[in-house]
Amino acid sequence: MNNNEIKNVNELNTEELEAVNGGKSGSGRRVKAVSGDTYVRKHPDRDAAEFGVLYQGDSAPYLEEKRWDDRDVVWYKVSFHGHNGWVSSKYTKIVG
Repeated sequence: MNNNEIKNVNELNTEELEAVNGGKSGSGRRVKAVSGDTYVRKHPDRDAAEFGVLYQGDSAPYLEEKRWDDRDVVWYKVSFHGHNGWVSSKYTKIVG
């Protein structure tokens, strides 16, 4: 895929997906957006800055870490476009 070609994450082959996401997570498990689109945030908090969107049906490698915020919402740490970020369990689930 050249730099001028944009693909939906669902259209990427395994090699391309691993390159975009910074490689596989240790467990091979992923976090999938199941209840709509969700922001990928810099910290596990709904007020934290966002740097991407995990669209419904898309997934990202799960980095085997989760945290709870002050509302008792679970946040999953993921690899997203070469960066680590956090997504809310309100819109996602761990698969694989």
